[in-house]
Order: sequence, then C-alpha cells, then structure tokens
Amino acid sequence: MPKSPNFDESRMAEAFAAAMAEKKPNLSRIAREFSVSYTTLTSRVKKAKSPITPTKSHKNALQPDQEKALTNWIVKMYSWNLPPTAGLIQAWANRALQRAGHDRQVSKMWAYRFEARLPKHLNLAPVKQKTKELKRIQAEDAGLLQHWYDLLEKQLHDVPARLVYNFDECGFQPGQGRARNVIGVKSSCPDLPEGERGENITAVECIAADGWLMDPLFIFKGSGKNFMEAWYYGSEDLPANTAMSPNGWISDELALAWLSCFIKATATADRLKRGEKRYLIFDGHGAHLTLEFLQRCEDHHIIPFAFLPHSTHLVQPLDNKPFLAYKQKYKALNNSIVRYGGDASDKRDFFRNIALTRKEAFTPSIIRSVFRNCGIWPFNPRVILDKLEAKEPQYPDLEVLGDNTGWFDKTTPPPISSPIDGPTTPRTVQRSTEKLKKRLATENLIPGDLQRMVERLAERCSTASNLVEALQHDLALATAIKKHREKPRSKRQLSDNGMLRSREAKRSIQDRRAREKLAADRKADRAAKKMEKSLPSQQRNQDIWVSGETGDAEDSNDATFVNSFVEDFE
Repeated sequence: MPKSPNFDESRMAEAFAAAMAEKKPNLSRIAREFSVSYTTLTSRVKKAKSPITPTKSHKNALQPDQEKALTNWIVKMYSWNLPPTAGLIQAWANRALQRAGHDRQVSKMWAYRFEARLPKHLNLAPVKQKTKELKRIQAEDAGLLQHWYDLLEKQLHDVPARLVYNFDECGFQPGQGRARNVIGVKSSCPDLPEGERGENITAVECIAADGWLMDPLFIFKGSGKNFMEAWYYGSEDLPANTAMSPNGWISDELALAWLSCFIKATATADRLKRGEKRYLIFDGHGAHLTLEFLQRCEDHHIIPFAFLPHSTHLVQPLDNKPFLAYKQKYKALNNSIVRYGGDASDKRDFFRNIALTRKEAFTPSIIRSVFRNCGIWPFNPRVILDKLEAKEPQYPDLEVLGDNTGWFDKTTPPPISSPIDGPTTPRTVQRSTEKLKKRLATENLIPGDLQRMVERLAERCSTASNLVEALQHDLALATAIKKHREKPRSKRQLSDNGMLRSREAKRSIQDRRAREKLAADRKADRAAKKMEKSLPSQQRNQDIWVSGETGDAEDSNDATFVNSFVEDFE
C-alpha cells in the first residue's frame, strides 16, 4: 500500500528515535507530538524491540548442525586465503546431503540464499575475486618489502625531494578505446565503435619527488632511421624526444640515449648542486641493467636503485596513478574522436592527442602525492606495509606450557581393555545423536539442565563431524592435485606433418615403448653372450655340463645370471 502524500519520513525517524530513547515510551503522545501515524510508529517500535529468535526450520535443505558446519568451513577457507565460490558451497551442501543418506540436491540459487543468511558478525559477503599474476602475489610479502625499504632508507637519508627520481615506460596503441558507462537499455545498447589500432608507441617518463616532470621520450615502431614529417604536426606544445626501434619498445641503446638526456636535464643549477648525487629508482628491466648503463650512472654520480621483481604495482610512483590516468584519458579521447567520425589510429595525430592527456595526468600535486602514497618520499614504508599485513591471515599465538603448570606431571591413562568404536561419519553421528535425544526424552536418566548440556554437546559433535568430513575431502583433492603436479613430465615429441588424432598419438607412444623394450632385451642378450664368451673354456664347459644335468633349472639360472649382469652393466 503506498504511503500518504503527507507522509514525512524525517518526522517519522525523529519520532522513532525519541521512542527508542525511552524505556517505556508513550507512543500515542510521541505520535501526536511529531504529527506522525500512531500505527506506523507502533509497528516500527515493535519490530525494533522484538529480537529475532532463531528457530529450527523444517523447510531448509540442511539441518542446523550441517549449516553450522558449512559456516565454519567457509570461515576456515577464508582464513586460509581460499575463499569459496557459490559453486563450492553448493557442492559442499550436496555432499552433506549425500553423507546424511538423502538423494536430493540443493538448487543452484540455494548457495546465494545461504550467503545472504550468514551471520553479520562474520563480516562475510559476496565479493568479486580478481585475478593477478602469481609472481606479483608472491612479491606482496611484507617481509621482503620491509627489507627493500630498509635498503632504500640508507640511500635516501637526508636527501632532498628534488634528487629522488623515478622513470618507467608506458605503452600506447593509437585508436584503442575504453569501455564507459552510458544511459541506455541493457539489452539493446549499441557498441562503441573502435577504429583500427595502430602500431605500438612507448613513452618513457621520468618524475621527481618534488613534482618535477622531465620531457618524455616517445619510441615509434620502425625499421629505418627516417622520421615522417607528418608525425610532428601538432607537437609544438609538447617538447619531447623521439626514437625508433623494430618493435616500438625500449632497447639497450635507447636506454643509454635516454640516460644522457636525463643527465643533461637534471644537471641545472636549480636541481643539482656541487657534490650532490642523484637517486634514480626504476624497475629491473634488462635494458636498465646493462654494464654501459650502470657505468654511465657511476660516472655522473647517479645512484641506481631497482625495485623488487614484480612489485612495481605496489611501490613504483609512476605505476600508482600517473600511468593509469595517462592511459585512461588517452583512450577516452580516442572514444571521442571516433564518435565524431575521426581516425584515432593515425600516427600523425598522436602528438596532438597525447599532449592533452599528459597535462592532466602529470601535475605537480599528483606527482608529489604518488611518491607519498608509495612511502618513498617522505619516507614512510608503513603506508604500504600496513596494507599488506592487513591482507595476511591472522594466526593465534601458541601458548607454551611451563613446568609450573603441572602438565608434564600428568601421565596418560592406560587404554581400556575393550575399546568401543564410536560413530565415524556424519551420518552415524546424526543417528547416534537422534537415538540419544530420544532416549533422554523418554527416560529421565539425568537432570534437565544436564540433559540440555548433553543435547548441545551432541549437536556440536554433529557439526564438527560434518566439518571434519569436508576438510578431509578438500585435503584429498589438494593431495591428488599436488601428486599430479609432481609427476615427472616427458619431453619426448611426436613427429607429424599435419593434424594428429589422440588415438594415433597413443598408438605411437605404445609402439615407441615396445621398441624400447625390445632394444633393451636385445642389449641384455648381447651382454650375456659377451660375458659367456669371456669365460675360460673349462669353466664354460663345466657350466654347460652342470646346466645339462639340472635340466629345467637352466632357464631360471640363465635368467638370474642375465638379470644380475644387466644390473651391474647399467
């Protein structure tokens, strides 16, 4: 039913707050005071003051103890950095039903409804898990980065911001656009047209901790040494250096050429004083670690300092915000050009387009902020380390028992003479629990409070059995996968000129193994004959005479002799 046009939610909220502030509120008086509906106010107060009592529903697919076990399993998986998906939760529920002896399965939407019913104090909700390169994940180690920051602190002690530099490369593809949010209908929204993408262009940028920005170096793809005049139309507002390489990337020679430009640009009177050293921080790219590059840095009193491998997304200032805005703004500009009928893939328009986006991506305030956000200058590694430590799983502290606790004085009691096998599976635990509850309800064997304690203990045992069964299943899967990964891989190749069917490949493998076995048998026969010829004639005749007497034992003796010889030979 729609609310009245005169309904005022703000007045109702004030009336509700006033009613909740009193222990025994007079709702009629409060309703008249705030000019709100008495019925609506009463309904809201009753809902707020009546706590939701959990009841055992008979409509749920899982029993309460099974749902508790599933919740504990989800928490365990999350604490082990293995957050489960809805599909895994559904599979867990189906296995629980199967262990309990039921033939039914939960629906595909059951897992999503169960996620919505998770206890709020766990602070667990459906989130999107993004993929990331394994080496980058392994590099996100607080201990390794702490060591890197310790080394950096020794270098940057009492160093002004104008002497701390960072440079890196950034790739562009003229004509490449980006997805964007628009107003339209989901099922019939037209796609954004994108022109033909041009050749890769690399931009080498360098910034300083005080907000200074160096002129860029743009590397075009080309095999020759001649530049096209049309490339430089519209480049009057962008002082830049240009170069060419076969693939459009930086090379050892271009890295040295850029370093010469850096030395000249940072040797001005306002940036470098006599006796000072410049600190150049960069990634460990091969072009940056050549002997010529490092020697030239040493000759000009430049301290090169490299980031840890695969950690630039965390601690490199250029990777923080400038390059992200650089690429996004350039792609958005390409969208606008194509939208109005232009050609964004033309290399002749690159300078004019990139100049507009570069001014917005590299401002002095942005440059200073990224050095600060990475903890480089001002030096503050906790900016990064606190984030990494927050992601690490928290393990409880182990309590070491001392001699004064008396724990070491306790002896293990001897086992009973006739052990009783208890329930080992969730199904047998559930049956035993039901029998125990039924017997306690019909026979007054123990007091009521003790009976309730036994019932709660039985429910927790059932929950624990479901959890243990699930963890054993996960452990078996992990062990099987690890065993398969550790299995030695063959590097043999199958030669074929065209398409190869799997049956033909298997037949080829079987033929190759048969040939190898036949060759090994022939090798063993030749070795046996060679050994037989090397024996003295008298001993050989004696062996023949003995073998003739033994008759049937000849084959076994020869086999033993050959096998022992082959083992020694191999």
